[in-house]
Amino acid sequence: MRLVREAAISTLTDTRIRWLDSCRGVAILLVIVLHAGEALRITVGPTPGVDQFNLFLEPFRMPVLMFLSGIMLPQSMARTGRKYFIGKVSKVAWPYVLWSLIILAASGDLGPAAVTQVFYSSPTYLWYLWFILVFYALAYPLRRVPPLLIAGTSLGISFMLSDGSRPETMAFLLAFFFYGAWSARHPREIAGIIGKPWVLAGGGACAVTVGVLNVAGWEVLYQGEFAWGVAGALVIVCRFFPRLPAGRVTAVLEFVGRYSIVFYVAHLGPIMITLALADAIGSTGAWYVLPLLLLVGIGVPLGLAWLYSTREHVSVTLLFELPALQRRDGKRTSDGQRARSL
Repeated sequence: MRLVREAAISTLTDTRIRWLDSCRGVAILLVIVLHAGEALRITVGPTPGVDQFNLFLEPFRMPVLMFLSGIMLPQSMARTGRKYFIGKVSKVAWPYVLWSLIILAASGDLGPAAVTQVFYSSPTYLWYLWFILVFYALAYPLRRVPPLLIAGTSLGISFMLSDGSRPETMAFLLAFFFYGAWSARHPREIAGIIGKPWVLAGGGACAVTVGVLNVAGWEVLYQGEFAWGVAGALVIVCRFFPRLPAGRVTAVLEFVGRYSIVFYVAHLGPIMITLALADAIGSTGAWYVLPLLLLVGIGVPLGLAWLYSTREHVSVTLLFELPALQRRDGKRTSDGQRARSL
């Protein structure tokens, strides 16, 4: 009976991780769409349709990613403190610092001031990784505090901070990180709530309203007074993604989500290089430029992620984790566990 129970628990855990991976994969792909559209808009001006699409989804991308990371927090907390921090340093802090330096060097801004800023306020588009590191660092000493209390307190603090400031953004996203941690501990309660048709309809209406307000120019991004819209989006996410049928599409999304850090850190460089080449030949306004930017923005990280997944190329592995730390600690995990860091 014990073996049957353990097998059932393992199956449920694997199922949960699969839908989390597929959802994270969609969120990361939407980040790539955002950056491709933004790069094109800055170069050639507004891009009808694409700009509105990105604006509609803007209030939800990062909060959803933070929520998904928070869901995995209790599993991380089950380890010893040593393993917890070694895992975060190896698979989050290391790629964050390394790729921040790579980005600064590529932009010609590898000066002492910018390098120092990497450690206290991310100067690049990798600020999400910096936030996650801060949240993980806070989570361990607060591990005995109810996550929902931390989430509510953090959301309340966000109301008192300057609009549009980084501290306000951090407090707002911290609330959804710990809300994810609470949700992981109360799956039955969550399932019971989102299973009601009126909750699903209300959540969809809230999310659509906030998305439309953002398109219309309202200041809704990371604003505590519009957190209800993000909560509505999470209702849709938690209802829809666990019900996705297994297949090739979901397998691809799960792969992207499992290696999300590769896609996150490595997508913008190929996009900017391709856009610079298109600009050099005078074709930035051509219809095929945006599809081309998406192709390289997804294709290059996809190739890197595949090489990383094989565990056969040390140079590629070192771009995304520091395995020496984990070997020193005697850690032995499967490939999927080692890759999933966010």
